[in-house]
Amino acid sequence: MQDWSWMEHLTVPILIFERGQLARWNQAAHDAWPFLEQGFAWDDFRSSWTGDWIVHLHPWSNGESFLVECHPDLTRPVAERLQEMREAYEELELIFSEAFDEVFVTDGKGITIRVNRAAERLYGLRQEDLIGRSVFDLERQGVFYPSVIGLALKLRRQVTVLQTTSDGTQLWATANPVFDSSGEIRLVISTAKEISDIVRPDAAMPEPMRREADGDDQPPNMVAHSPGMRRVFHIAKRVARTDISCLLLGETGVGKSTLAEWIHRISPRQHGPFVQVNCAALPDSLLESELFGYESGAFTGALKSGKPGKVELANGGTLFLDEIAEVPLHLQGKLLDFVERRVLTRIGGTRVHKVDARIIAATNRDLKQMVRDGRFRADLYYRLTGVEIEIPPLRKRKEDIPEIVQQLLRQVISEFETKVRRVHPAVIRRLEQYSWPGNVRELEHLIRRLVILSDGDCILLSDLRDEWIDEVPPSEASSSEGPLAQLAQLERALYADAASRLRTTYEIAEALGVSQSTVVRKLKKYGLSIKRM
Repeated sequence: MQDWSWMEHLTVPILIFERGQLARWNQAAHDAWPFLEQGFAWDDFRSSWTGDWIVHLHPWSNGESFLVECHPDLTRPVAERLQEMREAYEELELIFSEAFDEVFVTDGKGITIRVNRAAERLYGLRQEDLIGRSVFDLERQGVFYPSVIGLALKLRRQVTVLQTTSDGTQLWATANPVFDSSGEIRLVISTAKEISDIVRPDAAMPEPMRREADGDDQPPNMVAHSPGMRRVFHIAKRVARTDISCLLLGETGVGKSTLAEWIHRISPRQHGPFVQVNCAALPDSLLESELFGYESGAFTGALKSGKPGKVELANGGTLFLDEIAEVPLHLQGKLLDFVERRVLTRIGGTRVHKVDARIIAATNRDLKQMVRDGRFRADLYYRLTGVEIEIPPLRKRKEDIPEIVQQLLRQVISEFETKVRRVHPAVIRRLEQYSWPGNVRELEHLIRRLVILSDGDCILLSDLRDEWIDEVPPSEASSSEGPLAQLAQLERALYADAASRLRTTYEIAEALGVSQSTVVRKLKKYGLSIKRM
């Protein structure tokens, strides 16, 4: 007699059919199909199948019998479960990516694993620029400070700090370390919320109170992080309390007129007029009448009523003589008379006018050398230089550049409708490397152009491709040593080769992947010309 006990040890349904009818089946088959009974027809059993089973038929004993082996079909529930998991993952990804507050994830060593879109907005860097980088390196580069994740790694606990980004935005940041079974930090998850307007202690003050709290430590549109500029403002503030004449020195574009106006604004004469005269903007023939005015009939074309000059208009306030070195010698004597006695006589007149005005002069020239050369009166020079204040050029106070950029950006945004809201830190670093011969004025014009021409909400390095600030300074390009000189030589060779093969600057631009204006500038810089064919 055959032993059928082996069937009962199997956990999958087993059925044996003889001559098309059910002869034997195990308990697993009975549990799956309780309606089974002896003699159940094979055709009836086959019609009762569902898509939940995979059935294998095996010949059995003789040619008229076969064994049916049934296995549950797991592909459908697995596929359904995978689909559910995929949808849940996509939903979590969407929540992570689009959350308004920053989410920043690193591994146990502080290497960035994931960030969301809010992190791009706060730090001015794309996700690909952040992922794979150490938070300690990002902290050293000023992307944010301090690193809340770095502190959590060091202290091995949750940390909450006030964090500042490269553009001065303040964040309330919290980092949570996640530990594995062995007690090691596996992940650190940080969240941060932008709260610059909340945490500023003066943000809730009314405007008059805020102005009083700010005080007059420096002009509202000038920056003084550098020691040189802090000294300038310190001296200017002390000078403003008196009526002593002062001479502002510095290159074109450093902000001499801005400083002069600030000295007036914080002086006892602040309620009087501030009258500015650009001595280089007028021809000699008009400068005297512009300064001292004229009486009726003084010259052809003169007003019948006469006209007071800028010196008279400054009565009770401050007279700012910009570009004082451009005053011709024949006028310097008359100007000296006013500086010494505070009186003047209009052109064509005889009446003496007394004027009570404080005098501030400015120049970008070396007045001492002009005195030695006989081109500027020594007595006038000494009368004007009660106190000399020299404003350093931008290249000597590069630590001020990041704040100046943000200040200029806010100013331009207030003037134009633009999507631009921030400047990429890499752009700031590039600006800090440039020599700025035009000083703050040059930087202002650059920021204005970039804001107007940029297509995105962030000014990137690629936006500088048509600018000149990446060019090697002549002093460095002429050196036979160093990577900058090698780079200049390589660039010159590249443009020389293109100029020898191509016919127009447009063809060179297309071949090198730059703008046509860049090609023109580079050819001029290296003394190259296109060889006509």
